[in-house]
Amino acid sequence: MRVLLTGGTGLIGQALTKALVAQGDEVTILTRRPRPAAGPITYAVWNGKEMPASLQPDAFEAVVHLAGASIAGQRWTAAYKEVLWHSRVDSTEALATWLAKANTPPRFISASAVGYYGHTLSQTLCTEESPPGEDFLAGLARAWEAAALKAPIAPFIARFGVVLAREGGALPKLLQGFQLGIGTYFAPGAQGFSWIHIRDVVRVLLWALEHPAVSGPHNVCAPHPVSARQLSEALRQYRRAFILLPIPKGPLYWLYGDLADTLHKGQYAVPERLSKAGFAFTFPTIEAALADLVGSR
Repeated sequence: MRVLLTGGTGLIGQALTKALVAQGDEVTILTRRPRPAAGPITYAVWNGKEMPASLQPDAFEAVVHLAGASIAGQRWTAAYKEVLWHSRVDSTEALATWLAKANTPPRFISASAVGYYGHTLSQTLCTEESPPGEDFLAGLARAWEAAALKAPIAPFIARFGVVLAREGGALPKLLQGFQLGIGTYFAPGAQGFSWIHIRDVVRVLLWALEHPAVSGPHNVCAPHPVSARQLSEALRQYRRAFILLPIPKGPLYWLYGDLADTLHKGQYAVPERLSKAGFAFTFPTIEAALADLVGSR
């Protein structure tokens, strides 16, 4: 399969690229900086708004769109919110317009996030049928998905939970709080943490590529979300911590602005559509995921 990939240098993109190459696929990665080709991996420069003239959609069987500025990259100023918005919505609209030029449009997988449901202190489970939230990330996810739906074929929309991986993302940052023998979690502790192991992320995306008839939003998260405190208690089994301390919300909002909403609040998202389709997670529980990622007790 010939696959066009955006966000290929990010955490998910790198893992997916390795898996695609391992099964014999050819991957073209859209990137902002020129890079030399490496075997079955080639690169094309783009600015996130306009597709390279050298690429034609009929040259690919699938397009996987993962690009977007880091949600936790820095404090959420008004300017950075604009960066988050345009890096997702504008790039998705550009891809949808480009795909409309194809005689036979390729399979289209577009990223989104469980932030679609908003960040609250509710413990109600969120399925793909749940209504959208009202905060900034919920509005961003709605616009992001609306842009993907402009494509000429119905896309598979991957609403990602927090991806856990050794190589980067949330997990190394979560472990930092345990280095001095003190475990931490974000107050109040009951807020939902919808997570997924990086290997299951890749398996879902490969499954979506293999099932082109499957479309629409899918929660790409483990079937057993946990609370913020439960996550810290699970981490405590692998990193010695004498006590667990909550991090109060006041300093979070002072340091991170509205980004603190994603820490102090959350959601309990479940992958109802994947489960009904028969997808089986390798790491369905946080205990299984941490045993693999952090190590034996």
